[in-house]
Amino acid sequence: MEFKTETKKLLDIVAKSLYTDSEVFVRELLSNASDALEKQRFKDQSSNELYINVELFPSKQQLIIQDNGVGMSRQSLIDHLGTIARSGSKEFVQSLENNSQISDNIIGQFGVGFYSSFIVSDLVEVISKEDGQPAHKWTSDGSGSFEISEFEDGSFERGTKIILHLKQNQTKFVEKTEIQQIVQKYSNFINFPIAINGEAVNLVKPLWVRPKSEITDDEYQRFFEFLTNGGEAFQYKLHLSSDVPLSIKTILYIPKNHAEKFGLSQERGEVSLYSKKILIKKDCKDLLLPNFLRFVKGVVDCEDIPLNISRETYQDSALMAKLRSFLTKRVLKFMKDQAEKDPEQYAKWYKSFSMFIKEGTLDPEFKKDVVDLNRYEINTEEGFFSLQDYVKRKKNTQDVIFYSTAPSRAAAVDNPYIYPLTKAGIPVIIANTHIEEIIFTEMNTYEGLKFANVETDNSDVERVLKGVNEQEGQKE
Repeated sequence: MEFKTETKKLLDIVAKSLYTDSEVFVRELLSNASDALEKQRFKDQSSNELYINVELFPSKQQLIIQDNGVGMSRQSLIDHLGTIARSGSKEFVQSLENNSQISDNIIGQFGVGFYSSFIVSDLVEVISKEDGQPAHKWTSDGSGSFEISEFEDGSFERGTKIILHLKQNQTKFVEKTEIQQIVQKYSNFINFPIAINGEAVNLVKPLWVRPKSEITDDEYQRFFEFLTNGGEAFQYKLHLSSDVPLSIKTILYIPKNHAEKFGLSQERGEVSLYSKKILIKKDCKDLLLPNFLRFVKGVVDCEDIPLNISRETYQDSALMAKLRSFLTKRVLKFMKDQAEKDPEQYAKWYKSFSMFIKEGTLDPEFKKDVVDLNRYEINTEEGFFSLQDYVKRKKNTQDVIFYSTAPSRAAAVDNPYIYPLTKAGIPVIIANTHIEEIIFTEMNTYEGLKFANVETDNSDVERVLKGVNEQEGQKE
């Protein structure tokens, strides 16, 4: 049979131009297999042992992907493989009236993913069988026509087998380690077990889609290790589901340590974008939180984000910007809540990550959300305090926030500029880096209180000391 005229042209575009990386054909075929299994599970709730098998035959230059899902009839093979951009999965979802649970798990949208096979193959064979129907084989070299015939093999039961006869320059796709890396990169969180030459590969489960109450601390830790390739531990985790601005599910981790404090290379944002548990972009640049939060690791799954036809990127950058802003504000609010919940634990974490937070205080978009995450030492009391804590400790007549730069609190207490204020019980922030002075100068005020340097703003020091002493004298 001949492909339709428009299909011939589109097939050439798909095979040569649509996808930027040839390896995505594995992702697309596994997504199709997952959809077939979801349909079978919906059709027959008693179906068990649903699976996807990947077999590699280097001597034959063949890669085979097989599932025991719903399968296709002869007509379905003609309709869905003979007409490009006709998505059987999309039609299936549209035929459902009220079953959002299964539609949430159906991945296919555009009906072009299968044709990515021709990026790496000279010939593609598809054998498929529905329950109670004979099996059929669809064959094409992608040049403009396909053959279809009944397939007589009593050993072939329900499901679909795709046999890729790989091009001579695509030998890497019959190497087990190569395919395993691709599966773990894109399709590790598919709902069904995937085996390569009989060995299960997708052993880590997508925690972000499960209720928080069902997940153990050990599972969160193992998932963090998976995301960070063996990262030691995390300090905080944010497990969030939201319907605004888009339907998202996410787990974001704040680590206990970071590479920059050891003088190593700069931390890079590692927040990856998924859609229905399929990787869209690793370390997604447009989704990544601001640079000062580059230590955050995790995943964001957005099932209804508008994707382009290759599913390698997204179409609405303005919507992505809103999503980025939303996630950033939620992370900052979460950190503030944790700091208030356990100030001592937060102070220990802050000692290692203070430069990130100070950097964020200079971010024009988020500085108002970051400022209260900073912690400082003061002259009148040991410990680490926020600006809000400072305001609670200031004298009633005090209308400025005093600060002084010093390498340590011990050095600052003996400073002759600070001593009179300490004697009067007036708190002074000990700024141990010059970035604080830049921050205070740029902020200018906090809750209506002006920032004043005790070493240069002499008039403020004298005025406040006088007011405090007069008030104390009246009390006596």
